[in-house]
Amino acid sequence: LGTGGFKTAHPGFLTLFSAPEDVLGSRPRQKVVVKQPFYKNYSPGSSKTPMRFAIRCYTISDELSKLFREANVLYWARALLTFSYKYIDHCVSASSEPLPFNIPRLRFVEAGLTLSHDQVQPSHKSKSLARLPHAGYLVEELITNEFLKYIHNMDCNPMLD
Repeated sequence: LGTGGFKTAHPGFLTLFSAPEDVLGSRPRQKVVVKQPFYKNYSPGSSKTPMRFAIRCYTISDELSKLFREANVLYWARALLTFSYKYIDHCVSASSEPLPFNIPRLRFVEAGLTLSHDQVQPSHKSKSLARLPHAGYLVEELITNEFLKYIHNMDCNPMLD
């Protein structure tokens, strides 16, 4: 699907064995966007021109650290937004006069963290089926209808135009 400033985005699908009722993964083979962080590797001695770099994957420990941080921020941001709208709704319903303006209803994309594990075959020496993480991904809902993105990752100023 593309490459952003620090993540690649790929089409995928998600099927959960214990699916929730109404969020990401609630439908079998749900179309999703699979994102993986990367860093830009510039050739030695070259200038850091915008389009002259190679995309490199992080080590699994660095990758998971970045993905867990992003997933945690999404989790808390969504909770804070939900709390804010509940407070706004409470104040509006308690008000004796209608609001003179509309309050936009924003939302965060549904997202989750997934891990890909290598499958290790048990040997006669080991009774363990240890599976080490091979890669981590941020999985987001695929938005197919029109939407307005208010804040972009490359600029924290609202995109109102």
